[in-house]
Amino acid sequence: MSDTTGEGNSEVASPPTAIMQARLGWFLLALAIALGLLVTLGIGQQVDRQILKALAFRQNVTSEALIVAAQWVTWGGAAAQRTFAMVVFACWLLWRRRPYPALLMVIAPPFAGATSSILKEAFGRARPDVVPHLDLVTNLSFPSGHATNVTATLLLASLLLAERRRYFWIGTAILGAAAIGASRILLGVHWPSDVIGGWFWGAGIALLGLSISRRLETRQNANRTPTLISRPESGA
Repeated sequence: MSDTTGEGNSEVASPPTAIMQARLGWFLLALAIALGLLVTLGIGQQVDRQILKALAFRQNVTSEALIVAAQWVTWGGAAAQRTFAMVVFACWLLWRRRPYPALLMVIAPPFAGATSSILKEAFGRARPDVVPHLDLVTNLSFPSGHATNVTATLLLASLLLAERRRYFWIGTAILGAAAIGASRILLGVHWPSDVIGGWFWGAGIALLGLSISRRLETRQNANRTPTLISRPESGA
């Protein structure tokens, strides 16, 4: 006779952590939309203007070294650099035999960018006119595309990849997104609320991506072939 032990193939419920991550992600997306509605109605515009006027760099007033440093920081969040980082992170996940996280790594950040562009058109907010722009701009203002995309890319990568020193890598991702978002304000090309909205939107997409990835991995692990353990038959 032989005994077999293993997990059943019944549908596996989503882990509580994945559900909480999804809820927090949706909450952050709702905050971004609510903020967009407020700024569209002009609520808080005076505060935005005062903060930008106090923080923004100015040619021939601010040190040239500081302006160049801010431009280099904002360059780090441009499309080519973000895409390169995203592909590297996805390849690392594939190398570690984690196909579902790798798939979400190449889907979530572009989705964040695409939806951010839709929101720009929906809210139709003009760029700041407080100080001359110190970087080239070609589209509307809310939410910040740099803040959205960098937050989605770095935060999702830190959540999917980090196993050791997890909080350190999450903190590093947040610091990187904060620096690039702040550079958009310092260069005078975004209102502060644009950047905050971008952080909310990018973080929300990252958390939803993490939640989906964990659900898929949980289901994959549950559907693996059960291990067979044979017991030798006893003789008479």
